[in-house]
Amino acid sequence: MALDYNAIAATALRLVQNAGRQVTFLRFNQTPDSISKPWGANTDLRSNPDASVSLWAVSVHPTDINVLGIRIRDDDLLKHVREILIVAPGPDNQQDLRLYQQVLDSRVFRIVFMEQLKPNNVTLLWYAGITE
Repeated sequence: MALDYNAIAATALRLVQNAGRQVTFLRFNQTPDSISKPWGANTDLRSNPDASVSLWAVSVHPTDINVLGIRIRDDDLLKHVREILIVAPGPDNQQDLRLYQQVLDSRVFRIVFMEQLKPNNVTLLWYAGITE
């Protein structure tokens, strides 16, 4: 019997929506406006991101991540994050969040790491380590 990963992703989204809040992921162009003057780029990138996506997330303190049974590939990364967002993209939003640099919640946070729970071809959850 094959598992229906789209149904599991929909269930994960519903559970995170019940306990979480929406956050916005921001992606910025890494190419300077002028190759000859890379120091002259727009300093307020948040005013004009290349892409943004709003997703549901639950915030977890880094020390609680192991209690939830979640393993991060590099435990040393946990020392450098303020919190971890457990993000449920749902079956209809399967874009690669590793391309995003910041998260806009009540404040702007920098993404330190991004881990993906993706059995088969469907992303069920993302784990985003964030800091100020």
